[in-house]
Amino acid sequence: MEDKNLNFHKDLYMDLFLPEQDEFFAIVYFHGGGLVEGDKGDTHDFVRHLTKLGFAVATANYSLLTEKKFPECVKDAAMAVRYIRDNISRYGRCKGILVSGQSAGAYLTLMLCLNKEYLKEVGIDNKEIVGWISDAGQPTTHFNILKYERGLDPLLQRVDEAAPLYYVNKDTDFSHLLLLTYECDLPNRLEQNKLLMSSIKTFNKEADVELQILKGEHCHGSGQLDEDNEYEVVKVIKEWMHRL
Repeated sequence: MEDKNLNFHKDLYMDLFLPEQDEFFAIVYFHGGGLVEGDKGDTHDFVRHLTKLGFAVATANYSLLTEKKFPECVKDAAMAVRYIRDNISRYGRCKGILVSGQSAGAYLTLMLCLNKEYLKEVGIDNKEIVGWISDAGQPTTHFNILKYERGLDPLLQRVDEAAPLYYVNKDTDFSHLLLLTYECDLPNRLEQNKLLMSSIKTFNKEADVELQILKGEHCHGSGQLDEDNEYEVVKVIKEWMHRL
Protein backbone atom coordinates (compact mmCIF):
# COMPACT_ATOMS: atom_id res chain seq x y z
CA MET A 1 0.00 0.00 0.00
CA GLU A 2 1.28 3.47 -0.86
CA ASP A 3 0.12 6.72 0.70
CA LYS A 4 1.81 9.48 -1.26
CA ASN A 5 2.49 13.17 -0.78
CA LEU A 6 1.96 13.50 2.95
CA ASN A 7 2.72 17.11 3.87
CA PHE A 8 4.98 17.12 6.94
CA HIS A 9 6.63 20.56 6.93
CA LYS A 10 5.86 23.71 4.97
CA ASP A 11 6.06 22.78 1.27
CA LEU A 12 7.92 19.50 1.85
CA TYR A 13 6.36 16.10 1.32
CA MET A 14 6.98 12.43 1.96
CA ASP A 15 5.68 9.20 0.48
CA LEU A 16 4.67 6.35 2.78
CA PHE A 17 4.98 2.70 1.76
CA LEU A 18 3.21 0.15 3.95
CA PRO A 19 3.74 -3.61 4.25
CA GLU A 20 0.89 -6.10 4.11
CA GLN A 21 0.94 -6.73 7.85
CA ASP A 22 -0.54 -4.32 10.39
CA GLU A 23 2.44 -4.54 12.78
CA PHE A 24 5.80 -3.23 11.63
CA PHE A 25 8.94 -1.22 12.21
CA ALA A 26 8.92 2.10 10.36
CA ILE A 27 11.93 3.58 8.56
CA VAL A 28 12.23 7.29 7.79
CA TYR A 29 14.43 7.30 4.69
CA PHE A 30 16.30 10.23 3.10
CA HIS A 31 17.43 10.27 -0.53
CA GLY A 32 20.91 11.07 -1.81
CA GLY A 33 22.05 13.73 -4.24
CA GLY A 34 24.86 15.60 -2.54
CA LEU A 35 22.43 17.89 -0.67
CA VAL A 36 21.92 19.78 -3.95
CA GLU A 37 19.68 17.48 -6.01
CA GLY A 38 17.56 14.33 -5.80
CA ASP A 39 14.02 13.59 -4.71
CA LYS A 40 12.12 11.15 -2.51
CA GLY A 41 10.93 9.44 -5.68
CA ASP A 42 14.48 8.36 -6.52
CA THR A 43 14.32 5.81 -3.71
CA HIS A 44 10.98 4.18 -4.48
CA ASP A 45 12.19 0.93 -6.02
CA PHE A 46 14.66 0.38 -3.19
CA VAL A 47 12.14 1.06 -0.42
CA ARG A 48 9.56 -1.23 -2.01
CA HIS A 49 12.04 -4.04 -1.37
CA LEU A 50 12.14 -2.99 2.27
CA THR A 51 8.34 -3.15 2.52
CA LYS A 52 8.53 -6.74 1.28
CA LEU A 53 10.55 -7.45 4.43
CA GLY A 54 7.71 -6.02 6.52
CA PHE A 55 8.91 -2.45 7.05
CA ALA A 56 6.82 0.66 6.62
CA VAL A 57 9.01 3.23 4.86
CA ALA A 58 8.53 6.99 4.63
CA THR A 59 10.70 8.65 1.98
CA ALA A 60 11.06 12.34 2.74
CA ASN A 61 12.20 15.40 0.82
CA TYR A 62 14.26 18.10 2.52
CA SER A 63 15.59 21.56 1.68
CA LEU A 64 18.58 21.52 -0.67
CA LEU A 65 21.64 23.75 -0.49
CA THR A 66 20.51 25.35 -3.75
CA GLU A 67 17.43 26.60 -1.88
CA LYS A 68 18.44 27.13 1.74
CA LYS A 69 21.62 27.08 3.77
CA PHE A 70 22.80 24.48 6.26
CA PRO A 71 21.40 23.40 8.72
CA GLU A 72 17.88 23.69 7.24
CA CYS A 73 18.22 20.29 5.58
CA VAL A 74 18.95 18.68 8.96
CA LYS A 75 16.06 20.50 10.62
CA ASP A 76 13.74 19.28 7.85
CA ALA A 77 14.95 15.73 8.45
CA ALA A 78 14.18 16.08 12.15
CA MET A 79 10.68 17.30 11.34
CA ALA A 80 10.13 14.31 9.07
CA VAL A 81 11.02 11.96 11.92
CA ARG A 82 8.70 13.89 14.23
CA TYR A 83 5.84 13.64 11.72
CA ILE A 84 6.19 9.87 11.41
CA ARG A 85 6.53 9.47 15.18
CA ASP A 86 3.27 11.35 15.66
CA ASN A 87 1.25 9.89 12.77
CA ILE A 88 2.40 6.37 11.94
CA SER A 89 -0.12 4.80 14.36
CA ARG A 90 -2.85 5.79 11.87
CA TYR A 91 -1.55 3.04 9.58
CA GLY A 92 -0.92 0.16 11.99
CA ARG A 93 0.95 -0.83 15.13
CA CYS A 94 4.47 0.56 14.92
CA LYS A 95 6.99 -1.41 16.97
CA GLY A 96 9.65 1.28 16.61
CA ILE A 97 11.16 3.87 14.28
CA LEU A 98 14.46 3.68 12.43
CA VAL A 99 16.20 6.45 10.49
CA SER A 100 18.21 5.77 7.35
CA GLY A 101 19.41 7.28 4.11
CA GLN A 102 21.72 6.98 1.16
CA SER A 103 24.78 9.22 0.69
CA ALA A 104 23.53 12.76 1.49
CA GLY A 105 20.56 11.13 3.20
CA ALA A 106 22.99 9.07 5.25
CA TYR A 107 24.79 12.28 6.22
CA LEU A 108 21.46 13.61 7.53
CA THR A 109 20.94 10.34 9.39
CA LEU A 110 24.32 10.67 11.10
CA MET A 111 23.69 14.31 11.99
CA LEU A 112 20.42 13.41 13.72
CA CYS A 113 21.99 10.43 15.46
CA LEU A 114 25.10 12.16 16.80
CA ASN A 115 23.87 15.71 17.42
CA LYS A 116 20.94 15.19 19.79
CA GLU A 117 19.86 18.82 19.61
CA TYR A 118 18.11 18.55 16.24
CA LEU A 119 15.64 15.93 17.44
CA LYS A 120 15.42 17.52 20.88
CA GLU A 121 14.19 20.73 19.24
CA VAL A 122 11.18 18.83 17.84
CA GLY A 123 10.51 16.95 21.08
CA ILE A 124 12.30 13.65 20.44
CA ASP A 125 15.00 11.92 22.48
CA ASN A 126 17.40 10.34 19.98
CA LYS A 127 17.23 7.07 21.95
CA GLU A 128 13.56 6.81 20.98
CA ILE A 129 14.92 5.79 17.58
CA VAL A 130 15.49 2.04 17.68
CA GLY A 131 18.07 1.98 14.89
CA TRP A 132 20.16 4.18 12.59
CA ILE A 133 21.41 3.00 9.18
CA SER A 134 23.92 5.10 7.23
CA ASP A 135 24.55 3.99 3.64
CA ALA A 136 27.79 5.69 2.49
CA GLY A 137 27.31 8.80 4.60
CA GLN A 138 29.98 11.46 5.09
CA PRO A 139 31.03 11.82 8.76
CA THR A 140 33.14 14.93 8.06
CA THR A 141 31.72 18.28 6.89
CA HIS A 142 29.73 17.52 3.74
CA PHE A 143 31.71 18.31 0.59
CA ASN A 144 28.92 20.41 -0.92
CA ILE A 145 28.64 22.54 2.20
CA LEU A 146 32.33 23.28 1.67
CA LYS A 147 31.74 24.02 -2.02
CA TYR A 148 28.44 25.89 -2.09
CA GLU A 149 28.48 27.77 1.21
CA ARG A 150 32.17 28.31 1.87
CA GLY A 151 33.72 28.42 -1.59
CA LEU A 152 36.25 25.74 -0.62
CA ASP A 153 37.64 22.74 -2.44
CA PRO A 154 35.11 19.93 -1.82
CA LEU A 155 37.96 17.43 -1.43
CA LEU A 156 39.13 19.14 1.76
CA GLN A 157 38.60 17.28 5.04
CA ARG A 158 36.94 19.43 7.69
CA VAL A 159 35.43 18.57 11.08
CA ASP A 160 33.23 21.34 12.46
CA GLU A 161 29.59 21.97 13.37
CA ALA A 162 28.49 20.61 9.98
CA ALA A 163 30.26 17.28 10.56
CA PRO A 164 28.60 14.33 12.33
CA LEU A 165 32.05 13.36 13.63
CA TYR A 166 32.29 16.71 15.47
CA TYR A 167 29.63 15.54 17.94
CA VAL A 168 31.33 12.31 19.01
CA ASN A 169 32.40 12.68 22.64
CA LYS A 170 31.99 11.11 26.08
CA ASP A 171 28.25 11.85 25.98
CA THR A 172 27.66 10.12 22.64
CA ASP A 173 24.75 7.75 23.13
CA PHE A 174 22.33 6.07 20.74
CA SER A 175 20.49 2.78 20.36
CA HIS A 176 21.99 0.85 17.41
CA LEU A 177 24.01 2.27 14.50
CA LEU A 178 24.91 0.48 11.26
CA LEU A 179 27.56 2.16 9.10
CA LEU A 180 27.83 1.00 5.49
CA THR A 181 30.57 2.05 3.10
CA TYR A 182 32.10 0.60 -0.06
CA GLU A 183 35.46 -0.74 -1.21
CA CYS A 184 35.47 1.82 -4.06
CA ASP A 185 33.50 4.58 -2.35
CA LEU A 186 33.97 8.31 -2.94
CA PRO A 187 37.43 9.73 -2.07
CA ASN A 188 38.14 9.24 1.66
CA ARG A 189 34.58 8.05 2.39
CA LEU A 190 35.66 4.58 3.52
CA GLU A 191 38.42 6.03 5.69
CA GLN A 192 36.04 8.61 7.17
CA ASN A 193 33.62 5.88 8.23
CA LYS A 194 36.45 3.87 9.76
CA LEU A 195 37.45 6.98 11.72
CA LEU A 196 33.87 7.54 12.87
CA MET A 197 33.63 3.94 14.05
CA SER A 198 36.97 4.20 15.88
CA SER A 199 36.06 7.55 17.45
CA ILE A 200 32.78 6.25 18.83
CA LYS A 201 34.48 3.19 20.28
CA THR A 202 37.22 5.34 21.82
CA PHE A 203 34.63 7.07 24.00
CA ASN A 204 32.26 4.15 24.47
CA LYS A 205 33.60 0.64 23.98
CA GLU A 206 30.09 -0.74 24.58
CA ALA A 207 28.44 1.37 21.88
CA ASP A 208 26.30 -0.74 19.56
CA VAL A 209 27.86 0.45 16.32
CA GLU A 210 28.80 -1.79 13.41
CA LEU A 211 30.77 -1.00 10.26
CA GLN A 212 30.36 -3.08 7.10
CA ILE A 213 32.41 -2.53 3.96
CA LEU A 214 30.47 -3.65 0.89
CA LYS A 215 31.78 -4.41 -2.58
CA GLY A 216 31.45 -1.95 -5.43
CA GLU A 217 31.33 1.79 -5.85
CA HIS A 218 29.47 4.48 -3.90
CA CYS A 219 25.97 3.27 -2.87
CA HIS A 220 26.20 0.25 -5.17
CA GLY A 221 24.38 -1.88 -2.59
CA SER A 222 21.26 0.29 -2.63
CA GLY A 223 21.46 1.39 -6.25
CA GLN A 224 21.78 -1.83 -8.20
CA LEU A 225 20.09 -5.20 -7.90
CA ASP A 226 22.27 -8.28 -7.43
CA GLU A 227 22.03 -11.74 -8.99
CA ASP A 228 19.14 -12.56 -6.66
CA ASN A 229 17.20 -9.52 -7.91
CA GLU A 230 17.68 -7.94 -4.51
CA TYR A 231 19.59 -4.97 -3.16
CA GLU A 232 22.57 -6.00 -1.04
CA VAL A 233 21.74 -3.30 1.50
CA VAL A 234 18.28 -4.84 1.97
CA LYS A 235 19.95 -8.18 2.74
CA VAL A 236 22.32 -6.49 5.19
CA ILE A 237 19.47 -4.68 6.97
CA LYS A 238 17.50 -7.92 7.26
CA GLU A 239 20.43 -9.71 8.90
CA TRP A 240 21.25 -6.73 11.14
CA MET A 241 17.68 -6.44 12.39
CA HIS A 242 17.67 -10.12 13.36
CA ARG A 243 20.66 -9.45 15.63
CA LEU A 244 19.13 -6.49 17.46
